[in-house]
Amino acid sequence: MLPIEQQLKNHSDYLAHLPNKEDAEKKSVELLHEHCHLVNTYFLKLIEEHDLENIIDSLIIDLCNKLKFEGKEKVENFIKKLFVSTIVFHDYGKINENFQALRMTNNKFRKNTSSPFTPPHGHSWLGAYIFNSQFLEKVVQEQSEEDYENLFMITTFFSYSILMHHSSNLGSVGDKIKDSNFGKFYEAMQPYLAKYGFTFNKDYSDFILKDDYNTLLKQFHEKQKKEDAFPLYALLKLNFSLLTASDYLATHEYMNSSEHGKEGAIGDFGVFKNRDRILEVCKNIRKSQPHNQKTFDELETWKDYDAAKELQEMSKSNLNLLRQQMAVELIRNIRKNADKRLFYIEAPTGGGKTNLSMIALTELLDQNPELNKVFYVFPFTTLITQTYKSLKETLILNDNELVEIHSKAGFHSKREENEDGEYGDEKKDYIDNKFALFPVSVLSHVKFFDILKTNNKETNYLLHRLANSIVIIDEVQTYNPNIWDKMLYFISQYSAYFNIRFILMSATLPKIDELDIPTFKEEFVNLLPNAQKYLSNPNFSQRVQFVFEEELMSNLTIEKLRDVVLKKSKAYADNKGSVHTIIEFIFKKSASNFRQLILDSEQTLFDEENILVLSGTILEPERRKIINKIKNKDNRDKNILLITTQVVEAGVDIDMDLGFKNASLLDSDEQLAGRVNRNASKDTCEVYLFKLNDANFIYGKDERYKVLNSKNTEVKISKEDISDILNKKEFYRLYKEVFERINLYNRKAYADNFEAEILDNVGKLNFDDVDRNFKIIDQQNETVFVPIHLPIQIESSKTGEQEDIFSADDLKFLKGFNVLPEDELLDGSEVWRVYESLIDREIKSKKEEKGFDIKTKIDFKILQSIMSKFTFSLFAHTKVVTELRSCGFIQEKYGFQLITESGLNLSTPVYLIEHGLNENAIQTTENFFL
Repeated sequence: MLPIEQQLKNHSDYLAHLPNKEDAEKKSVELLHEHCHLVNTYFLKLIEEHDLENIIDSLIIDLCNKLKFEGKEKVENFIKKLFVSTIVFHDYGKINENFQALRMTNNKFRKNTSSPFTPPHGHSWLGAYIFNSQFLEKVVQEQSEEDYENLFMITTFFSYSILMHHSSNLGSVGDKIKDSNFGKFYEAMQPYLAKYGFTFNKDYSDFILKDDYNTLLKQFHEKQKKEDAFPLYALLKLNFSLLTASDYLATHEYMNSSEHGKEGAIGDFGVFKNRDRILEVCKNIRKSQPHNQKTFDELETWKDYDAAKELQEMSKSNLNLLRQQMAVELIRNIRKNADKRLFYIEAPTGGGKTNLSMIALTELLDQNPELNKVFYVFPFTTLITQTYKSLKETLILNDNELVEIHSKAGFHSKREENEDGEYGDEKKDYIDNKFALFPVSVLSHVKFFDILKTNNKETNYLLHRLANSIVIIDEVQTYNPNIWDKMLYFISQYSAYFNIRFILMSATLPKIDELDIPTFKEEFVNLLPNAQKYLSNPNFSQRVQFVFEEELMSNLTIEKLRDVVLKKSKAYADNKGSVHTIIEFIFKKSASNFRQLILDSEQTLFDEENILVLSGTILEPERRKIINKIKNKDNRDKNILLITTQVVEAGVDIDMDLGFKNASLLDSDEQLAGRVNRNASKDTCEVYLFKLNDANFIYGKDERYKVLNSKNTEVKISKEDISDILNKKEFYRLYKEVFERINLYNRKAYADNFEAEILDNVGKLNFDDVDRNFKIIDQQNETVFVPIHLPIQIESSKTGEQEDIFSADDLKFLKGFNVLPEDELLDGSEVWRVYESLIDREIKSKKEEKGFDIKTKIDFKILQSIMSKFTFSLFAHTKVVTELRSCGFIQEKYGFQLITESGLNLSTPVYLIEHGLNENAIQTTENFFL
C-alpha cells in the first residue's frame, strides 16, 4: 500500500489539525499526511508493546474457520489487510473541501453548498466510503467467487470503525451502515476518489451499498452461528480500540508539543517490558513478607497436612500452618497448570486470599514471559484501596507501576526516575491516567466489565490493554446471579482469544463454570481443589458460630431486638471484660431507630460516645474516624456498639466480638461474620441472625434469595439446612440450586434469557444491546454533595497519631483557587465553588473554541477525589429524593444533588456529620437509606 503522499494529489494542501489558539504563533498546522503517519506509528507501537499480532491472527483464523471460506489463507491475509487499513484510511475523508474550509479555515478551499455530507464538514463518512471503494473491488479481484458475499459484508463491517471513530459509542454495525446510504451518492463521490487516483465500479457500489445490502446482511447473520460470532465481534471491537486510541495519542502528541513530534510523544505504554523487572517483582513476593519467605524456603521439603483431620485445635500456630499449607498447594497447582487461562481461588475468610492471589500472579508472570500487565478487580472502593497498599508493600511496586482506578481516585502522577521526587509532565500524566498506562491497575468491577462489553468509545480505548494480562476478580459472590452466565461468557471468550489469565476469588465462591451456556468454555483450574477441607477446619469455620434463636426469627419487634442485643453483649462483657458488638440492618431508618432506642433506654453498658453509626450516607472522613476508633487498641477495654447497614460488608477491616444481622442472602450473612473475630484470636464469638425487615426490597430479584424464600416444595434447601451451610461453609449446596434455576431459565426459548440478550446481539454486532443487557449494577444512583466543614486530619487507629483526610497535594491544589482550611477544617461550600469555576472555565473554553483544554481535564480529575469526601449516594427516582427536592433541601446541579443551606440550617438539619442523612427531618416512612 502506497503512502498517502504518493496517492493524494497536492497532499501538502490538506490539513488535519490546527494548534490551540494560544499556540498558533509558535506552532505550525498539522498536515494530513503528517497526522496519518503519526497515527500509523502509534498503531504499530501498540501492536508491538501489547504483543497483539498473534491475538489478531488467532481471531482472524477462527473467524475464517467458522465461516468456512474456500480460499482460507488468502482470505485470512485479506482480512488482516482490512484490519490494518482502517487505521491507514481513517482520515482520508478529510479531503472534503467543507472540512478544510470550515473546520481548518484553509484558504485553499471554498465551502461547497451542494455537499452530499451530513454534517457538511464531516470526514468519517467519506473516509468509510473511500475504504469500501477500494476493498470491495479487491474482493472481486483477489478472492474466489464462493467467498464474495461474506467478504463483502466483512469489508463493510471494518469500514464501520472509520465511520464511527468520532462518535461517542459504537451503536449497531448493520443499522449504521444501512443508514449511511453510501450507494445513493455514487456520482458525487467520484471526484473525491479521483484525488487519490482511486476508482469504484458502479456495479459493486449498487450491489453492496444500495440495492442488496439488507438482504446480504440478513444472509450473513443466518450463515454465522451466533455461538461462533465472538471472533468477529471482538475483532471489530479491538480494531475500534486501536484506531481510536492511536488517533487520540497522535492528536495529543501534536496538540501538546511545542515542536512536532517531541515533548508530547508517549514513550511508556504501561507494560512490564523488562524481563529482569518482572523477575524482580516475582522475587519480592518471596522476600518482602516473612510468611511468604518461609513458604518458599520450605516448598520442597514441606510435609502436607490433611486439613480435614489435622490441625484441628484452634490456635494461632495452627492457623499459620493452614495458611502455609494453602500457599504450598496453590504454588504446586499453578506450576502444573501455568499454561491454563482460567483459575479459581476459594479460600476461607482469614485465609489470606489477597496474599494467595499475589503468589499466583507472580508464578504466572514467572512462567509466561508474554504476560506483561495485571488487573485487580473489586466491587468496593475500600477493597481497591486496601489491595493497592498491599501490592505496593508486598510486590514493592513504585508509583510508575501501580495505579488505582475508580470514581474517588485522584490524579495519579508518575515520577521521573532521573528526578528525585519531582513530578513528570502533567500532559503525559493525563494520558497515563486516561489510558491506565501502568503495568498493575486496581480498578472497580464496573470499569473492568465495561471494557469487555462497552459500546462507549472512551472506555473501549482500553480494550487492547487487556491482551496478555492477568486479571484477578475478587468477591465474586457480590455479583447478582442474573449476570453470572454473561460473566462466564465474556471471561471464557476473552481468556481464549486475548490470552488473559483470569483468577476468580471468594470465600463463598460460586463456580460459575457449572452454568450451561452454548459457547466455547475452557475448564477452570481449582488452585485449592481441597478448599472445603480448609473451609470446614475449626480454625476457620469455628472462628464465628452462627446462632438461630426462635425469638429473633419470628414476630420480632425492634424493642425486643434491643433487649436481646443488650443482654448478649452484657453477658460477653461480663465474661471477657469488654465487648465490641456490631448489628447490621437492611435499612438505615431501622438503624437510626435502633440507635435512638438504645439511647432512650436505661442501659449502662454502652456510653453514648461509643454508640456508633455507619451507613451509606456517612461521609468517608467520618467513616474512617469510626473505623479507626474501633481498631485503636486503647479502646479494646471499652464497650462499643456499632450500628450499621450493608456498607460494613464491603471489606471493612474491623474485628468485633459479637454480631447481629438482619438475615438476607447467605453470602451477605457470611460477609458480616467476616467482621467478627477477624483475626481468629478469640473464642465464643457468635453472630445472631434476626428477621426484622423484609429483605425482598433489596434482594427480591436475586436467585439466591428466591431459592431460600421459595414456596416451591421441591426446593432442596430447607430452613434447617441454612445453619449447616453457614456454619460448615457448604455454600456449594446453595449454588447448586441457583445454577439449576438459571440453566432452566436459559433453556426457555421464549424468555429474555442469555441467548436472546447476549448471543443474538453479539452475532448481529449490536454493540448497544450487548452493553445494555449486561449491567454489573442495574440500580441507578444519585450522588449527593454535602457542603459542610470536614477536618483535614482525623485521629489514626494508633493513639497520638493523625491520619490525613486531604493530602498535601489536595490542599496545594485548593490553595490555587484561594481555598484554605480554617481551624483545621475544610469548607465544602468552597470546594463546590471550585467545581463551579471549573464548569465555567470549560464552557468558556468551548465557546472560544480553544480546542482541547487538558489543564481543565486534569483539574477536574484532581477535584473529583477531593469532592468524593463530601458525597454519598442514594437510590435514584425514589420518594425521598423527590421530597428533599420539593422541600428545597436539595437541588439538582451539574450532575449532583446539592444539599442547600436551608437544609443544613434547619433546627433539625437534613444532614448530620455523625449520623448521615437525617430521616427525622424528612416526613417519609419509606426505606430508601441503605
